Amino acid sequence: MGENEKRSSFLRAFGKVGNVIKFGTIKTLHFLGFRRNTEYVNAYIHRANIRSGVFMSAVVSILEVWLVIRQHQKYIIGNALSFPHYLDLLFSNTSLFWLLMVMSFSMFLYCLFYLSEKRNKAQMISIIVISAIGIVLCSLLPLESRIKDFNPSKYVDFVLLITLYSSILLYHVLAIIASILRYKGKDIDWLQAVAVITIFATCLLVFGIKVSYSDFTSSRGGVANPDYKQIICFLMMAIYVGCLLIWRPYISIAILGAVFLGFYFLLKSFDHSIRYFSEGDEVNYITFFISLVMVSISIYSQRNLEAKKDEELELLATKDTLTGLYSFEYFNSLCRKKIVEENIQKDEYIYLFFDIVSFKILNDQKGFDYGNAFLKNVGDLTLEIFPNDLVSRQSDDHFVVFTRNIDIENKLAILSSRVKGLDMDIRPEVKAGGYLFSSSEEDTHNSIEKARYAFSTLKEMSAHHYLLYDKEMSDKYMLIQYIVSHIDEAVNKGWIKAYYQAVEYSKDRKLCGVEALARWIDPKYGFLNPGIFIPALEDSQLAYKLDLCMLENVCRNMRKVLDNGEIIVPTSINFSRADFSIVDIPSEVVRITSKYNIPTKYLHIEITESALLEEHFDLKEAMNRLKKSGFSIWLDDFGSGYSSFNTLKDYAFDVLKLDMEFLKGFESNQKSKPLIKAVIDMANQINMHTLAEGVETEEQAKFLKSIGCEKLQGYLISKPITYEELNQGISEGRFVISEELE
Repeated sequence: MGENEKRSSFLRAFGKVGNVIKFGTIKTLHFLGFRRNTEYVNAYIHRANIRSGVFMSAVVSILEVWLVIRQHQKYIIGNALSFPHYLDLLFSNTSLFWLLMVMSFSMFLYCLFYLSEKRNKAQMISIIVISAIGIVLCSLLPLESRIKDFNPSKYVDFVLLITLYSSILLYHVLAIIASILRYKGKDIDWLQAVAVITIFATCLLVFGIKVSYSDFTSSRGGVANPDYKQIICFLMMAIYVGCLLIWRPYISIAILGAVFLGFYFLLKSFDHSIRYFSEGDEVNYITFFISLVMVSISIYSQRNLEAKKDEELELLATKDTLTGLYSFEYFNSLCRKKIVEENIQKDEYIYLFFDIVSFKILNDQKGFDYGNAFLKNVGDLTLEIFPNDLVSRQSDDHFVVFTRNIDIENKLAILSSRVKGLDMDIRPEVKAGGYLFSSSEEDTHNSIEKARYAFSTLKEMSAHHYLLYDKEMSDKYMLIQYIVSHIDEAVNKGWIKAYYQAVEYSKDRKLCGVEALARWIDPKYGFLNPGIFIPALEDSQLAYKLDLCMLENVCRNMRKVLDNGEIIVPTSINFSRADFSIVDIPSEVVRITSKYNIPTKYLHIEITESALLEEHFDLKEAMNRLKKSGFSIWLDDFGSGYSSFNTLKDYAFDVLKLDMEFLKGFESNQKSKPLIKAVIDMANQINMHTLAEGVETEEQAKFLKSIGCEKLQGYLISKPITYEELNQGISEGRFVISEELE
């Protein structure tokens, strides 16, 4: 191996070692809490400390109540002969316990007050009263000092006493201030909470040191007190503090390390002729410190992990992962909160629903990643133009805004212009519908739906970019809501009727079939426009109820004809493209036709071409099942704007129905005839029968016959009529049934 190769090998090995050291250092720093947390994680850990404060203060309160009772029974009851003597006994044996008990009561109430969603005045007053009692007790320090009969040789004990009283006094002052600020709803109240809980922890530690040191140094005639329990009180208080102050591991290590080390030297400095801090106690002392530090680190790590998981869940619940805007449900909750808190009045605010025109083209041409980045940019632009307002991405490229009703059209024009500038090739733009806030009683979902409805109306107006929900739209919207909410009643009470439009052979103009068309005859609104109730049911995923009701009506009428021994006319029936994704249409068709014992040859299933292009379900499998069951499958609305020759290649249809759009402008548009002829020729070549819809003139009928179109349907032959009118027309000879059916 050459010198250069050796050097390169050494550098690689050195680099790997360096990376390991770097990785280990970073992990150690993270473990000790030096990694910067998010605001959410910090707030979570802070509230967790406050919750710990509830339990720790409760434990200390119970403990001090028990000690006060115990000390009274042991040292005071039966010994207090006079008032001054009683005070001497009281201060000598219970003063510190009273101080800690009152402080713990105050801390317990403060933590509950802080964690409460409501700012209760009674809670604030309770904290102030109890803390005031604590301040009064702290003011008795001179009496405490006198009773203790201060000896200069016990200056450490005296300093600890002064420190304890001072820290407890400071705690009560801070508790009162923090409670008042919390009640007033100040944004920085968590800083006071941190101060309160820190001083409370300090008081516990000083108390533990004071009691344990006094116990350690106690003697009888220069001989160590045999009842000495060493440092149990200090260790217990250290446990409480270790579980209470869980901010960062390095802070816990610093606080506990300083306190333990200070107390250790304090014990070691005491007169060894009276009391000696044994080696065994030292080992236990250090072991306890290490264990407590590890417990603190473990608690912090667990809380940190829980906080991050909660943050992720909250982000999923409150934020749209793509744009960073509010999630739609969270947006609605914020709207409701804002309406109540700001007492918003009628027409003061407005809901906006907008959509990106040509976004689908952009997505198709440039890919989903580009489309997602584009939506993120649209969200950022919306926040810029509607600052301090509530903004959400409802779904896909649909956005909603709740904002003041000021300069709306101009803001939307600016937004549309800037969105257009995001892609200079396709130049997408914004169209929006608006609905003025009317009442706090109105559901926000309903309000946004009205803004969306205004937008959907706007889509038909290519020259406009913004439309406000008005009275006319309100009437139509209310009708749609009525339709959606009454479809079950309409089905059960027979408001849905099957009307029939005749289909004739072009060669002899004789009846060869009919198409069943849904009509809703409502007791309140009368005849409802199919152009309104069918799209309304499709949008609400309820069209299957209408279509299955129609199938039931058709089969019921067919059964009557069969029972009367009359000639039955084959009927075609439409199924919405959404039906197949909601219910098992093949099974339902078989069930209903079997119920009425209808031969499958008399029923044709029509499926619009748009269903094949737009839906995301296995329609081909459903069609195959229907064909295996013996039903004829017709392709409806061919040429309505969705046409693709892949449709004819990939699916096996029995009949191709030309959309009436083909016949519009038949006489004036010279391109119509060759196009229609080409479609008919193509269908004949692939063995598909043909039917033309929308036939209105004899000229159209003659032309269609001349190019080989087999069947005709339209107002030239018949408008949609009732079952009774159809039968009457057959009996009167207005409709002559083709012999091919006999």
